[in-house]
Amino acid sequence: MKMLSRSLAAILLASAGFAAAPAIAQKTEATKPVKLSKPVQAALAEAQKLQAAGDHPGALAKVAEAEAFPSPTAEDQYMTAAVKLNSGITTKDNKIVEDALTRMLASGRVSAADQPKFLRNVGQLALERKDYNAATKAFEQIVAQNPNDNDALVALGELYFAQKVNGKAVETINRAIASAKASGTTVPEAWYRRVLGIAYDGKVAGAVQPAALALVKAYPNAVNWRDAVLITRDSFPQLDEQTTLDFLRLQAATGSLNGERDFVEYADTALGRGLPGEAQYALNEGIAKKMVSPTKPLISEMMKSANSKIPADKASLPGIEKDAKTNPKLALGTGDAYYGYGDFAKAAALYKQAVGGAGVDPSTVNLRLGAALARSGDKAGAATVLGQVKGGAREALAQYWMAYAGA
Repeated sequence: MKMLSRSLAAILLASAGFAAAPAIAQKTEATKPVKLSKPVQAALAEAQKLQAAGDHPGALAKVAEAEAFPSPTAEDQYMTAAVKLNSGITTKDNKIVEDALTRMLASGRVSAADQPKFLRNVGQLALERKDYNAATKAFEQIVAQNPNDNDALVALGELYFAQKVNGKAVETINRAIASAKASGTTVPEAWYRRVLGIAYDGKVAGAVQPAALALVKAYPNAVNWRDAVLITRDSFPQLDEQTTLDFLRLQAATGSLNGERDFVEYADTALGRGLPGEAQYALNEGIAKKMVSPTKPLISEMMKSANSKIPADKASLPGIEKDAKTNPKLALGTGDAYYGYGDFAKAAALYKQAVGGAGVDPSTVNLRLGAALARSGDKAGAATVLGQVKGGAREALAQYWMAYAGA
């Protein structure tokens, strides 16, 4: 599954808040007069006259004379670059602008408050010519000066991703998220999705599940739930039918079943496990959402199969429930049946009977008990049980159910 992404330039422009070069030039022009070396002062005075006359090639020639001065002071370097910047901006020559800004920064005369603005422009200009290394250095300087510059952190993360330093990209954008949360700032949903996208597309395996969980905890909408669950499911390619049912149940609970394929798979899996009530629910939900057509032969046949089995299935449950008191495996299966009919409290009671029983997989029964408790409103009970699910896909599912329950 390819996560949605934007172009790197668009992301940086949107998130980093680049200062406009003309604004820098205006600030430079307003700077109080400084003492310059005489040869530099003379060359720059001529350059400014030529600029005023619109002769920028001539002005830049004079700037080059000033740059050639063998022993320039910091003020010489700064003002020479500032005059050069004016010509670069006027002629819209980004190469000149970038060089001028870089020289101004190197002079040491740019104030601490202004350095991030200069560096952002340098980074953006480097990016436009696809020099990711230079752009990265600029943004690394910004975050070194201000570790809580969250927009710069996100931009830097994107630059790392562009250079396939994927682990560092995830770590850097996560720093922005943590910083924003610590300051009480609302974290944009796009940041969480970006971390998940980079972790998944960049194959940062250990970061995928934490990123998916963080996304659905912060923004638990149906789209995010579906992306998170399917990405996790994809990471366990050889699932048995029982585990597939557990994934589909989570999607049903979170409203993230989407499209005919999801609903048909859910119904088919439920029928395969002898759960006609759950199959009927899946098909009815798909029909209600206009994602499944009841007139299609496949759907009609599945609905007919489920409907024909439900009366006998329901009638058998009370008797089976009595037998299940001494049969843990039967208790688990009967709990599944009640879950499928939406009686989550009854399902939870039966799952509890199965816990610790012979022949019952602990992860399976604890996951399903936790899910039933969560859906019946017992958040604390769900959290306790789900925390005991360890290993494989069901541990990942348990973490999602805890997020669903708000535990």
